Amino acid sequence: MKYILLKSFLKKYDSCPRAEQESILDTIEQIKDYLEKNNAPFGLRIKKLSTRIYEARINIHLRIIYFREKDIVKFICLGSHDDIKRFLKNMS
Repeated sequence: MKYILLKSFLKKYDSCPRAEQESILDTIEQIKDYLEKNNAPFGLRIKKLSTRIYEARINIHLRIIYFREKDIVKFICLGSHDDIKRFLKNMS
């Protein structure tokens, strides 16, 4: 499986505090485990938002949106619940 962090994702990641960045990286590893081994902790709460777009929860305030197509996973958005809603609205 190939994992890609898009520029929009990295820009938001870079603006996060160091402790939050560690949580984000840990969540990305959990998503990889889920996709490769079908094993995810309950707190990850992966939700299918559309055919190939998924949301995973980092904590109560922060979420990751990723796009999956065959063996490619693109992390496309990082932000609050409202940020995610805005991002998805702009996609349509």
